[in-house]
Amino acid sequence: MRLRPTLLLFLGLLVAISLASTLNAQTTTSGGLAGVVTDPTSAVLPDADVVILDNAKGTTQSTNTDRDGVYRFFFLAPGRYALTVTHAGFREEKRAVYVTLGPPVSVNLTLEIAQASTTVNVADEAPLVQAENGDVSATMGQKQISEVPNPGNDLTYVVQTAPGVVMNTDSSNNTLGNFSILGMPGTSYHYTNDGVDENENSENLSMTGSLGLVLGQNQIQEATIVSTGYSGQFGGAAGGNINYLSKSGSREFHGNAQYYWNGRALNANDWFNNAFGYSRPFSIANQWAGSFGGPISKGKLFFFFDTEGLRLLIPQIYFVTIPSTEFEAATIANIDSKFGPASASDAFYRRIFDLYNAAPAGSKVASGISPTDLGCAGFSLPNGLGTSIPCSRSFFRTRGRPSKDALTSGRVDWNLGNNDRAFSRIQGQHGLGAFASDAINSVFDADYDVSLWQGQLVETHTFGSTAASQFLVAGSDYDFAWKVKNPSQALSAFPTVLNFWSTSTFSSLGGADWIGAYSVDMRRYQLSEDLVKAKGGHKFGFGASFQRTWWTVPPNTVNAVGQISPQTLDAFYQGGFDAANPSVDFTSLTQSFTSQSAVPVAFLNYSLYGQDEWHARTNLTLSLGLRAEHYSTPVCATGCFARTAGPFDSISHDPAQPYDKAILLNQKHPFSNDKILWAPRFSFAWQPFGVSHNSVFRGGVGFFYDPLQDGLAESFYINAPIYNVYTILGNNLTPNETTSLFKDASASNAAFVNGFAAGETLAQIQSIDPNFSPPAVNTSEAKMHVPQYQKWSLEWQQAFGAKMTTSIGYFGHHGIHELVVNPSANAFGFGSFPAGPCSSPPVPPCSDPRFAQVTQYSTNAVSNYHGVVFSLRRQFSGLGNGLIQFNYTYGHALDEVSNGGLFGFTGGGSVYPQDPNNLRGAYGPAEYDVRHSFNANYVWELPVKAAFHGHGPARLVNGWQISGTIFARTGFPYTVFDRAMSGNLSQNNYFSSIYAVPARHIDAGVSCGRNANIVSATQPCQPPQFLPDGTPNPGANFIQARCETRFDAGSLPGPSGSCSGPAVSFAQGRNRFRGPAYFNTDFAIMKRTTIPGWESATLGIGFQFFNVFNHANFGFPINESSDPYFGQIPYLEQPPTSILGGNLGGDVSPRMIQLKVQLQF
Repeated sequence: MRLRPTLLLFLGLLVAISLASTLNAQTTTSGGLAGVVTDPTSAVLPDADVVILDNAKGTTQSTNTDRDGVYRFFFLAPGRYALTVTHAGFREEKRAVYVTLGPPVSVNLTLEIAQASTTVNVADEAPLVQAENGDVSATMGQKQISEVPNPGNDLTYVVQTAPGVVMNTDSSNNTLGNFSILGMPGTSYHYTNDGVDENENSENLSMTGSLGLVLGQNQIQEATIVSTGYSGQFGGAAGGNINYLSKSGSREFHGNAQYYWNGRALNANDWFNNAFGYSRPFSIANQWAGSFGGPISKGKLFFFFDTEGLRLLIPQIYFVTIPSTEFEAATIANIDSKFGPASASDAFYRRIFDLYNAAPAGSKVASGISPTDLGCAGFSLPNGLGTSIPCSRSFFRTRGRPSKDALTSGRVDWNLGNNDRAFSRIQGQHGLGAFASDAINSVFDADYDVSLWQGQLVETHTFGSTAASQFLVAGSDYDFAWKVKNPSQALSAFPTVLNFWSTSTFSSLGGADWIGAYSVDMRRYQLSEDLVKAKGGHKFGFGASFQRTWWTVPPNTVNAVGQISPQTLDAFYQGGFDAANPSVDFTSLTQSFTSQSAVPVAFLNYSLYGQDEWHARTNLTLSLGLRAEHYSTPVCATGCFARTAGPFDSISHDPAQPYDKAILLNQKHPFSNDKILWAPRFSFAWQPFGVSHNSVFRGGVGFFYDPLQDGLAESFYINAPIYNVYTILGNNLTPNETTSLFKDASASNAAFVNGFAAGETLAQIQSIDPNFSPPAVNTSEAKMHVPQYQKWSLEWQQAFGAKMTTSIGYFGHHGIHELVVNPSANAFGFGSFPAGPCSSPPVPPCSDPRFAQVTQYSTNAVSNYHGVVFSLRRQFSGLGNGLIQFNYTYGHALDEVSNGGLFGFTGGGSVYPQDPNNLRGAYGPAEYDVRHSFNANYVWELPVKAAFHGHGPARLVNGWQISGTIFARTGFPYTVFDRAMSGNLSQNNYFSSIYAVPARHIDAGVSCGRNANIVSATQPCQPPQFLPDGTPNPGANFIQARCETRFDAGSLPGPSGSCSGPAVSFAQGRNRFRGPAYFNTDFAIMKRTTIPGWESATLGIGFQFFNVFNHANFGFPINESSDPYFGQIPYLEQPPTSILGGNLGGDVSPRMIQLKVQLQF
């Protein structure tokens, strides 16, 4: 009986739909078993009978060795098997083997001459060497998944202790990616669960729930991390394929129930809380999981059910800075003198100060972090404000809001017959997370709402003993929304968002109001088919996959309320700008206007592959594969995209050209891209001392592709004139003032929308609105390429007996066509940019006066990586049962843009090039460039009874287990920026980040740490820019803020000012400096005991200790030269997932102890 169409029908369907071809790694639900059978003289034995028995379900499969003595089993369900080999004239051999998910494992056997019937039994752990191909992979088994302490029980955390993995522990910024493997971006991994694509394609990350976690640990049997899959079936991402396989029912009923609890009483205090004399915040975390599985029809039908979830109260600790009463009084007096006491500005400023003053705990103020800190950022008045009187007050505040997430899944396995088996699984998940809790007023809080449904059917069919195929059909619906909790109340309290990022003085006001409501409904279905055929010494593989994804996106409201950002405290004091110094003391407003309706966007992906694994000799396997992939450009059937008439540097910049000739509306595609991506691959596995020995030399080379983040589509369906964004400068910041930034933005938008519809030019629009501010626009190069990585590896794997294996390998890659986001494509008046805007007719080079910020997307960055990895895995028994695995990596990753180009990996750098006209000048250490890293995991069933020489009550001395993880690495790199200068240059359409210019030749220095903390800073990571008396520090490493005259050049301080001294020219270089090193170890202890009357069940109770030594891991120093705390460290690093969720603002850096209670049967 067959549940699927034939391969030919499926391929015919693909050809009928499209002639192009990518996506899924099609062995994401199964494993394989292969080996060579020899006699005592090492001669191969053809026609030996080989039988495997699935211990869990009782089914068997059989085959025969070929003329080269090779046997193969395809598409096996991972798990424990009994392998039996017989041949006339030889003893029967039996082996207990464990088939892992992913690349086939190797079990070679030597049959002894028949004398008497014997059975050879080997411990049923995973085979220790992989000799079938050169794929680079690691498998985490059930013991590691279920017993190693996992903060939050997050599935991505399972990857953190695999070889070559570097954990992303930086929590200081809007970063993407929980880890990097072998120098690849954090967005370069393809996740599957039982073959279902688990990636959300906007950012190429794993789909997470409302708490930033990937739930499902309790339902997972094992996980395989294929960091380089030379086999043709692996694709969809260049960094690796991370495949999870769920548990299934078996011949016996089985299940578990787990409960985890953590509260304030079990937690240590944060290092900075202790330093400031602040008590531990209140927190509580409840997590649960339960499963039940077994037979429905003996030997035929099995079921498995799982549910898990968590409820949290996440403590978020804020260091809040609000204006001092003296600054408020002085500002109100100044506003009233300029605008009048009955003015809109007076009312607006009083509302600002009322909100700040009403902040809970606002009366418990401190003078500042340091005694000399007045919080004025260079601002001063003759009355002593800024010199002896502080401008700000500061205090700590802790907030906690409830959050929740829950998952339920069910799976049914069906053995249809000797040649067919199938399984189906359905999963649902929903949760609500407190992603933004405002420190000033709870009315500005925002939530993250997520729901996910998915299901699949997988069917495997064998054609005799030499061929098999596997078919998958799946679908999913993933909805997520960021939204202000009470938008009407929030806007009534404050109509916009006010932030002081440039001044680093006061906390922001308005919270997440800028986001409004942002949501996407992502629906997907996928099909795939794989076929393998063994013939002679060859194993041929063929496969195809198809995937279609739809987005439905409501109208975008990001920045609809606007964000106002004073560049200096004086600009705020003056009501928006200081007429005496308008080029420095001004406020910027970023505001959007949209006429957009709901947007439907579709994405279509295909792949085809063929490969041959050839046993050239009994001890040598050569694999040759060719994969063809196709990623469609985003498609909008309603023509919702807008784009420039060509790449920005190729279109006319003549201001006399009408807007509607420069921008094309009603486009179905935002850009063009590569049609077919060819990925040839070759690998080998050689056992130089013969198949009876445990040495394998493996390697390979191949081409791999990272799909462009489909989030790029958003930049074109929220493009002018559909969605207009304006950056307005040089006016009053009060929305309802007689003239204001907001009125300028509204008038500019009305003039632009009407002018565009009428085919008007810039001059015609300016004749209607003399204060017209041009809109922003997004554009791309003529053809967007898909990032390509050429990867290679050589590895020696050596087993010592049946329980220990080591490996050492060299791994490298070269990346091309990597994404570059240039938000300054229309900049002028600085560095390598044109001197000014174009006139009509234009005389190049010149900027286009019809537009303000122009963001251009291109794919011309490169990267390189070289690394060496040493791994050891040891299974042991006798002195208790257990396993230990540790990995050391030495690596060097270099690039021009890190982490896929859209978002950074850490907060120490910038994805935007400083000088987009000199991209090669940004070539330097990648954000995940870690020179030395170490990780390990272990599980050990303690031999307590043996330690007492067999004495003691069994319930007391049996059932003890410890487990844990260890992480250590050198520091991540960072760059020093002059954000103040970058902010000033926004007037010149520059929106990247300028590197601070060194005052002299400086080296990279050493990694800093505890002594650079912001509390005392006895040894900051960088010397301060100013002395305590406020004068420039002659020993500073960098020139003063805003003193750059061009990229990598500027002026030193002089007698008449901070920028009046000699000119200097030194290149800092990207990511030249190093942050602190990182060390952490987690530990768990469990005690299990049997339950009287229920002998198959055990009850366990124990504790999990996260950061068991309470080691303070200090983060990056403040890397903005204009910040008064430049070079000092204000926060601690922590894992990306935790028992309080992932990246939700909870402080999980100190030691946290979690109670764990478990029933297993």
